[in-house]
Amino acid sequence: MYLARFKYLVKLLVAHGLYAIGVLQLMQRIVLRRRAVVLMYHRVLTEEEMAVTASHPAIVVKRETFAAHMEVLKKRFHVMTVDQFIEHMERKIPFEDSSCLVTFDDGWKDNFTHALPILRRFHIPALVFLPVNFIGSNRFFWQEQLSSLIKRALGAIKHDPMLRNRLTNILAPIELAGLLEIQSYNRDTDSLVNDMVRKDKTIDIALFNDTIKQLTALLNVEPDELLKTDGFMDWGQVKSMTEYGVAFGGHGMEHRILMAMPIAEANQEIHETKKILDTRLGQAVSAFSYPNGDWSPEIAKLVEKAGFRAAFTTEPGHVRCDDDRFTVRRINIYEHDTKTTPLFLARLVGLF
Repeated sequence: MYLARFKYLVKLLVAHGLYAIGVLQLMQRIVLRRRAVVLMYHRVLTEEEMAVTASHPAIVVKRETFAAHMEVLKKRFHVMTVDQFIEHMERKIPFEDSSCLVTFDDGWKDNFTHALPILRRFHIPALVFLPVNFIGSNRFFWQEQLSSLIKRALGAIKHDPMLRNRLTNILAPIELAGLLEIQSYNRDTDSLVNDMVRKDKTIDIALFNDTIKQLTALLNVEPDELLKTDGFMDWGQVKSMTEYGVAFGGHGMEHRILMAMPIAEANQEIHETKKILDTRLGQAVSAFSYPNGDWSPEIAKLVEKAGFRAAFTTEPGHVRCDDDRFTVRRINIYEHDTKTTPLFLARLVGLF
């Protein structure tokens, strides 16, 4: 813990020092010459929401931080729409220096409540990837739901130690019973819980769903309690965002890892995503984001055959006009490593 904090302090000092003497700005001009950077956001939350969300810290930025990011992009970058971005790649037209595209994965409701007003303030276009079956529903990703329940379980054990054995039996099949040994809960523990819950996203989802069902019953939790912070947009909000210049793309039907599915099933998932989004939005969607960033040449070919013009990964890096349109790299943006302008710029140029 102390080593991590020391490393972060060093990173902070280096970024601010390089920014103060203009080195980061010079790096931007060199690294992003005729190239683009695609920013990958997920969630934009208030400080109060950050304290209660079950989402992993690596997918969250504070609302004020996001506003500061958009101000930097407006001043220092050439911000593109997804259609402009894809056209450059299709026609192999070099990007303007320091071009960028702002993307969001998952379609969280805070994209509408918090991100949209800031995007409008700075006139920044954006692209949001939707997991179709979660939009307009009362469903959650199992990761957030399970994380929230485990946190509640730790609190329940404090009040009733006799619950430990029952909770151990429930969590043992998914190899998370060890979390019940945590003595006190704090923000460091929060990251530990989230990391362990997400340690194997390819595990049997049915097994996780059964675990969630058992925990919900034992802890007497109302299934919709997570909606207050960790729910998704509805189709009316999606429609409203399109009216303000926000574009949408596919992120699967069930947010399942496509490489973990039989190829015929993956093909159906991709095609149904395109069909439903085209119908819902009244226009052809052009972009796809691989759930969890996992892809293979075979999966990429299915995305292309489904009619998408480009697909995005979670692999870091910058983009040239002649790169493969179906394996576009992105830079993940989250609070801890981008909370100041020097840190943000250092991440965009690939220093950290």
